Order: sequence, then structure tokens, then C-alpha cells
Amino acid sequence: MEFNHLSFYVDTVAPWRNWFVRAWGGVCAALGAADGSTDDRALVYVGQVPLLIVATPQIVSPYLKQHPPGIGDVALRVGDLDYALGQVVAAGGTVVQPPQPDPWGRGRWAQIQGWGSLRHTLVESRRSLRWVPSLAPAPAASASAITAIDHAVLNVPEGDLPRAVAWYQGQLGFQPQQQFIIDTPRSGLRSQVLAHPQGSAKLPINEPATPNSQVQEFLHYNRGGGIQHVALHTHDIVSTVAELKAGGVNFLPVPPSYYEALRDRPGYQPDDDREAAIAQLQILVDWELHLPQARLLQTFTQPFLSIPTVFFEIIQRQVVQTQGTVAQAQGFGERNFQALFEAIEREQIKRGSLT
Repeated sequence: MEFNHLSFYVDTVAPWRNWFVRAWGGVCAALGAADGSTDDRALVYVGQVPLLIVATPQIVSPYLKQHPPGIGDVALRVGDLDYALGQVVAAGGTVVQPPQPDPWGRGRWAQIQGWGSLRHTLVESRRSLRWVPSLAPAPAASASAITAIDHAVLNVPEGDLPRAVAWYQGQLGFQPQQQFIIDTPRSGLRSQVLAHPQGSAKLPINEPATPNSQVQEFLHYNRGGGIQHVALHTHDIVSTVAELKAGGVNFLPVPPSYYEALRDRPGYQPDDDREAAIAQLQILVDWELHLPQARLLQTFTQPFLSIPTVFFEIIQRQVVQTQGTVAQAQGFGERNFQALFEAIEREQIKRGSLT
């Protein structure tokens, strides 16, 4: 199971479409209008990642009655749609849209009710082809170095973490991977990372560990659980972040002390050609002790709205050759997870929601 595309549920398409094109270097796929959109939807490719911006009332109204604009559908690519839907039904799940054929012969699709208000469109593609249901074949990518969706993070209320994990295990076949408990003197969260055994889709699920946690703040402003952020993978994070900043995308600040401490961490292996740029662009760096030369590089945008809800992560998993084999950075940057938590805490303090 792989990530296929994201659907943003919004009240008006044009501002979101224009922002992803202007700031993110996105390319609009033609849906019948010269600017690549219709009144109620637009398909924008950020690199190779399709973002479907939807304002169709019958689709988004139930979501927007409860939540602010956000990611209402995380679409997943499956090899056998009938098998996937059978697993959902057997586990007590709800099929929202039964299997539909693609008019262009690329496969079939269906939609299921996900956790809470979230939905999952399941796209069948035996050739590992990424396509968006009901839309004609479109440009494959923009010029951005972004290549794929790396993972999507779901925030749930306190006490819901075990049930949400069990839901994704039972209905979609995800399996538990890593666990995190992040805490500071001010707040904390608990996280369970889920990964699909037949593909690269990964879904970390967070719950608050304290009443003033950033997860609880998200739940308050989002008026319930939902996708907090999605990580977009790039093969060159330095150029990608530099381009996004030039386009006006704002990122969470990282204090200089982070980079001072970085050199003292076990296994630190600097990239002399890019180390200054990494610090200047405030990119976080992590690695596994058994493979320190394959570094995980990541950074996080500010929330898209004026409230602390959905945002994006930019991530690069470096690939290296070691002992005659190719290895890629794995994990989620365990130490960076703590650094991210503390960075968001600083933003909470600025907002006055954490004292």
C-alpha cells in the first residue's frame, strides 16, 4: 500500500490553488479551464505529488461543518481493490463509494470512511501508476525536487490512540513500528508509528499526554482529530527549502544551539559541502548509530492557516553505499522529534497557549 494523493477540503479553491502554484512551484493539471481548475476543484502537482483541492459542497460540507479547511482524504494505492475492501468490510468498516471504473482504463477506485472525519480513497493500480480518480491523465510533475509522500501524521484525542491503531491494523492492514513518548517540562505526547507491510505507506498517530500539549492545541483548533501534517520527500532538501522560502513559505525556526549541540552527538558525520546551508536554512539532522553516513534531513512549515492546524514537513532520506549495498536513512528522526516538539512549543508560547 502506497500513498497516492492528498485531498484538501476547502471553502474556496482559487486562493489555495494560487498559493500552491506561486509559493510551492506547483503545476495545475487541466480540468477543463485554462488555469487548470474548475470552480469547485483543482489538481496541483507539487513535484510528483498530486494535491486535489476540493470545494464541491456535497463532498466537503460535512467536513467543514466540523473542521476548518484541511486534509479530508488521504488516498492510498492498492494492488487489489476487492481484497482491500473485503478487509475493510470484514473489520466493520464503512464503504462510502463502491468500486468505480476509471474512464481512461487505468484501474478502479473506491472510498472508505477513515478514522473520525478522515476518508481514504483506495486507488487500484497494478502497474504502480499514480492517478487521481475521475480526472483525465495529467502532467506527471512540476519542476520541484519533491518526489513522494513520505508519511502522514494523524492526531487523535487522549485515550483514542489504542483504538485508532487497532482500526488501521484491522481495516487496512497497517502494523505497529516505532513508539515515541515525547515530553518536556511543559507538555508531552505519545505516538505510535504504523507502517504497511506491503508498501511504503507510514502513518504515525499521536495523542496528547498533557492538557496543554501541542496535540491538544491542534485538537482544539481543528475541533477534533485529523491530519496534523504530511511529510513530502525530496531528493535535495537544501535546494527545495531554499526555493520554498524564496516563494514565501514560512518554516518553524530552529535555535542556533541545536547546531552547536549537533557536532557533539555520537556518530556525527558532517556534509562539508552543505553543512553551512543546512544550518542557515534551519534543517534538522538525524541518523541511526549503525549507519551515521545515511542522514535524515527534515524541516517543518508553519501552519497553513492562521490557527495551529495542518502543515507540511519536507524530508530527505539520504541514500549511501555501504559494504557493497545501497542503504537509505530510515526512521522518523527520533531526536528531531523532540526538537520539533520543542520548536512547536516555542510557537505555542508566542501564541499565549502554553505558559
